[in-house]
Amino acid sequence: MDGLQALIGLMISTFIVALGLSQGLSWHLGDLGRGVRQPAFARGLGVSLVGVPLLAIIVVKVLPVPPIAAGVIALMAFCPGLPMALNVVSREKGNLALSLALSITLSIVAIVLLPWSLKLLAQLFPLAIQPPPYRVVVSRVMLPFLVPFALGVGLKKLSPVWAGRLRKPVKIYFNIALLVAVLALVVASFPLLKRFQFWGFVAMGVVTLGSAALGHVAGRPRPGDRTSLAISAAFGNPAFAFCLGGSTYPMKTLLGAMGLYLILRTVALVPYLLWNRRHQASERGGGPMLPTGRRASANP
Repeated sequence: MDGLQALIGLMISTFIVALGLSQGLSWHLGDLGRGVRQPAFARGLGVSLVGVPLLAIIVVKVLPVPPIAAGVIALMAFCPGLPMALNVVSREKGNLALSLALSITLSIVAIVLLPWSLKLLAQLFPLAIQPPPYRVVVSRVMLPFLVPFALGVGLKKLSPVWAGRLRKPVKIYFNIALLVAVLALVVASFPLLKRFQFWGFVAMGVVTLGSAALGHVAGRPRPGDRTSLAISAAFGNPAFAFCLGGSTYPMKTLLGAMGLYLILRTVALVPYLLWNRRHQASERGGGPMLPTGRRASANP
C-alpha cells in the first residue's frame, strides 16, 4: 500500500506540470483569437465559471449528500477547463477552435481565482474542505502549472516545429498519469468508497448531465458550439482538483472520491453524447471548425 501511495503522489505531482506544458505548447494566437471572438465564447465562460459551480452547490445542498461527496462535487465544479476533452470535442464534431480557447482561458482563470474559490468552498463545506495555506497552493498548484505553461508558449514562439513534436508525448503522459492516478486512488480508497451513499452517486450524475445541459443550451443555435460548450462544462479540470486534494492531510480524504467521480462523470456523459450525435445528424450545417490541417495542431 505504501508503494501505491507513492505512485499516486508521483502522478499527482507531475501531471499538472504536463498539463501546463501541453497547454503552452498548444498556444496559437490565431486559433485563440478565432475562438475568443465567437459569441459562444463568453457564454461558455459564464457557464463554466458561474453556472456549473452554482448548479453543484444547489444539488449538494438540496439532496442528502454525505459531506465527502458534497465536497468533491463542489471542488470539481470550481476547477473549470477541459484538457482531457479536446479529443472528445473533435470526435463529436464540436467547434475545436472554441474549445481550445475555452481550455486555455479557463485554466488560467481557475488558477488566478483559486485562493478565493477555496475560501468560499471552506465556508460552504467546512466538514469536507479545509483549504491549504496560500504558499502550498502557490507551490503545489499555481507555479507547477504557470511555469511550464510559460515555457511551452516560449518554445511555441521560438521553435514551432519542436513544439509540435513535443506536444503529443506530453499530452499522452498527462492522460496516462491522470488515468493511473484515478485507478490507483479508487483501489487505495476502496474501503471508504464501499460506504459511499446512494445520494452521492445521484448527485454526481445530476451535476454531470445538468452541466452538459447548461452548456448545450448556452451554445445554441450552432450545433458545433452546443457540443463544445456541453463537453467543456461537464468535463472540468480534474488536475487542479487532484493537486488540491493531495495538498494537506484533511483534504486527502477526498482523493478516492475524486477518482470515483471522474469515472462516473465520464460514464454519465455517454447518454448525452449518444443523443447529441443523433440530434446533429438530423441538422444541416454547424458551428465553425478548424480545417483538417489546423485541427491536429490545436490538440494539446
